[in-house]
Amino acid sequence: MEAKDVRPTVWDGVRALIDTGDVAGIVRTVTALDDAGRREVARELPGYVMVLQEREQRSLAEHEARLDRARRDRQEELLRWRDTGEISEDQYQRAWPMTWNDHDAWEGASGGDGWIEPMRVAGAGTIGGAVAVVTWINRREFERWDLAGGRMADEIEPLLEVIASRPAAWQADLAVRVALRLRPRRRRAPRDRNLPLALALLRRTGATPPAHDPLVVGWVSRDARRDELRADPLLDHLLPRLFEAEGVGRALRDERSGPSGTTPWLRTLRALAAEGRVPRELLLDGCRSRLLRGGEGPDLRFFARLHELLDPTPAEIEPHAVDYLRLLPTAPGQVAELSLKHVRRLDGLDPADVVEALEGLLFRPEGGLVRTGLAWLEESVRRSPDLTDALAPALATAFGHEARAVRERAVRLVVRHAAHLTPLGAETLRGAMGTLTPDLHNRLASAVGGERVEEPDPTPVPEPEPEEVFVPRRPPAPRRPVPVIAPPDTPGQLADMYSRDGWQAAERRLSAFVRLVARDRESLRAALTPLVTRDEESLRSNEWREHGDWMIAFAAELADPGRTYETGRIAFVNRARRERGLAPVAYEEAGHLPERRQASPLHRFVLLRHAEILNALRARTLPPLLLATPSLSNGLLDPAELVSRLETLEAAGATPLPADLQQALLRLPRRVDPAVTVRAKALRSEAGRRAARWMAEGGLPDPVVRVTRSGEDDGLGSRVWMACTVQAEPTGLPLVDELLADQPRHVNFMGGGHLGGLMEWWAAVLPSHREVVAAHLVPHQPVPGWSAAMDSSRLVDLAAAEGPAGRAVAVLFAHRIFPRPFAHDNGPSASTALRQMAAAGDLPAEEIGAELAQRVVRGEITPKLLVSVLEAEAADGTYREMWRILAAALPSLLPAPGSRPTPAHADLVARTARIARWAQARGRIPALAELAARKGRSHVFRHARALDDQLASPIADIDG
Repeated sequence: MEAKDVRPTVWDGVRALIDTGDVAGIVRTVTALDDAGRREVARELPGYVMVLQEREQRSLAEHEARLDRARRDRQEELLRWRDTGEISEDQYQRAWPMTWNDHDAWEGASGGDGWIEPMRVAGAGTIGGAVAVVTWINRREFERWDLAGGRMADEIEPLLEVIASRPAAWQADLAVRVALRLRPRRRRAPRDRNLPLALALLRRTGATPPAHDPLVVGWVSRDARRDELRADPLLDHLLPRLFEAEGVGRALRDERSGPSGTTPWLRTLRALAAEGRVPRELLLDGCRSRLLRGGEGPDLRFFARLHELLDPTPAEIEPHAVDYLRLLPTAPGQVAELSLKHVRRLDGLDPADVVEALEGLLFRPEGGLVRTGLAWLEESVRRSPDLTDALAPALATAFGHEARAVRERAVRLVVRHAAHLTPLGAETLRGAMGTLTPDLHNRLASAVGGERVEEPDPTPVPEPEPEEVFVPRRPPAPRRPVPVIAPPDTPGQLADMYSRDGWQAAERRLSAFVRLVARDRESLRAALTPLVTRDEESLRSNEWREHGDWMIAFAAELADPGRTYETGRIAFVNRARRERGLAPVAYEEAGHLPERRQASPLHRFVLLRHAEILNALRARTLPPLLLATPSLSNGLLDPAELVSRLETLEAAGATPLPADLQQALLRLPRRVDPAVTVRAKALRSEAGRRAARWMAEGGLPDPVVRVTRSGEDDGLGSRVWMACTVQAEPTGLPLVDELLADQPRHVNFMGGGHLGGLMEWWAAVLPSHREVVAAHLVPHQPVPGWSAAMDSSRLVDLAAAEGPAGRAVAVLFAHRIFPRPFAHDNGPSASTALRQMAAAGDLPAEEIGAELAQRVVRGEITPKLLVSVLEAEAADGTYREMWRILAAALPSLLPAPGSRPTPAHADLVARTARIARWAQARGRIPALAELAARKGRSHVFRHARALDDQLASPIADIDG
């Protein structure tokens, strides 16, 4: 018998270096490999990950066992000392806790992840495609964590060495792809491990950095030393993007520009502009454009400070005067102040522009800024007395300002320059006199004419605030879902949209893929095969958690039928089976679905549909179409369309896929046209009969949702989690019953960026049961709000859905309608959803009010913030719903019987009364009636009595 060749392979040598943690040796070895050697190593690396993980787990278990034995030895020795009298009982009690401490314990355990860096370097030096390398170095298994809970930085020099041996074009492509892998950084999250590598590769290769906001944010999130930045090859590319990328202002918001507190970026940019390395015009134009885009004050703070640090001259300001004037009415206070400072220095401004800017400026609530605006107005009148009439509307606006100092100054200004007013201008000012107190009213009347009013005798009781005249905006009209875009009809069209974002595009891809497989399998294979070549590395993962992973798997099955990806978990199982002489397991037995405990239930339900399509594709039992493709933008499926699809399958003798059928039934609306139900009864297949029964029985009965709160907030940022339970009646549909029985929970996939997974798809899984979807979102809404994993745009999804809304929906709104200073999604999504649900009459106002009241009681928000947000929403037309919310919250927010009201209570009641007047509210509130019945003449009692009187008055007296 011929002897078996046992000569060591290239992989044997690399594996030995990995086992010893010899990173330098791996660098030398893989950079010297030829193409065949690289392919051999790259082929073996993925399967070796599980081997090393198992080895690490065994090592850690052995280490823990050693520590446990050492602890028991210490305790036994201490007991012996006490029993023999060598130490006293008191010494024994004090020493006992020390037996649990081993200061050298972590030293022995720290080497468990020593295989990670060698594996990353080996893969970076041998794996073929740049996309595959990026996927490899970012595998979840390669995350390393220090004892403080933060992710450890990876050493990039070995990676750079092995990458440097690859072709220049390949390196440039890799640099761009690593940069595009960067993700926005959330507060307190570790810095992206790709950032140092991306910056180093871009600098070394000279590749043009991609227009990717997280790259710019990462570039600026460090000290900028002048010499380093001057020579940085990325400066010319990324500096213009500094003023465009989202998140830069937040990253640099704490920069200071004073002489003692100047920090590197401000000082360095000013110095580089002074020496000509950076165009001064670029910085000033960038600051102006960023300020004009708007945003929260803290996010614009850096750009305002940089602008002022550059100290632009009037000659630099004058060509852009209109831009500065545009900032005056609505920009944050700091930005408006600097704009006003610069435009006041200019001569020759267009009077019409000045008038328009002052009208907006004097409407602002900031008293100091408005007084400065009045000073500018007076300067303008002195220079051009003929502007006095044109500025009369702006002065009339100032008469209604909340600050008395503003009203007094505006009246003084009119009295001083009344001689320049025409009768028309005087009439404009007389029309605004009603908002002034009697003393100011009479002073103004002496200058512009009009009837005087009687001034009350001096009294210690504060004068009541003037009643504002509010013309409510028309309530928003309910938004209706729109028909979805038709799926692509040709293989080429499907290939073009294979990587488009959004769940609706994903549903269209699924539908098109199944239809085109049945219609023209070979043309589809030809169109999709290039995509497999580009993205195949994504399939070398234990689990496929994203829609895109499965779509690539579909394409790979067409390109190479029957192929499996023996990597990670599957490879480990099969290696063990081969060693025992057993046949390897098939794909269906191992699969790439995440385990139930490692995925949110709605996430896994979505992936089940993908998995059954792949299995049917492999078995060539794929039906000619899918049933569950939605008809409307909110995920609902037209019942008549479902019946037509079932009729098509019956005519073709095809059986629908189980998860597809059950998803289709969940997507039916709550009300089905009886004619469609009758039509469905004519179906003869088992799936058709099941659909007919579902329609006739009214679909899924509304499950019972309960919300609980766990944890305590100690004021230091500890998380308080909201939990939900869902109790549903069995439906007889296995996957639906499994989904509803699997309780909502928070699932965090470390290192993969998946917090819950595919959340944008969730509302479309149960579009007729928004409360159940909200129950699954609630666990992703911890307190404080900055730590939440859920994007507020999910509330817009709920608003577009159907079904009752209860406490789960209320909890989400109660935590999301407020500004969240450290959140990554501070957009208007929550307010938009609130208005949509209010317009449709679906808002759970009383539940929201109760939850908001508890947030105030717990100290998470202030009463002032609560009523400010609700007042702003009421002014947009939802005043009736906002009153319902406040009426439910008010009893918990008013001072308890016998306790003394505070100024905060006075503000709360006054502003609540304003919303009640807008809503023409009726129906007394006992807690408010008790406050109104107390004796006293302070603001809080007067407002309480006025509000209680309104609520107690009949509807007929609404205008009286």
